[in-house]
Amino acid sequence: MYLSKKELQKMEQADIRETAAEELADISGIEIDMEKPVPARVEEYVQKVGNPFLVRVGEYVVKIGYSDQAGTLNERMQQYIRKAARIKY
Repeated sequence: MYLSKKELQKMEQADIRETAAEELADISGIEIDMEKPVPARVEEYVQKVGNPFLVRVGEYVVKIGYSDQAGTLNERMQQYIRKAARIKY
């Protein structure tokens, strides 16, 4: 399954407020073969969910964003908490 840059941008811009939850793939039950190489896993995931930026986890609708910046999730969460609490270390 090949998606053009334009198709991916359209998926990324989908408005969470204008999407019916029942139309989204529920990723809580999706299984991906972790033995496959990364590109094949990404393709399998996209085939199963349709829009990789807007999914459902149980009853919750989730909008996902991706970043090309360095840093782990833990580092980003620490940064967010510090900023939110206005604590300077």
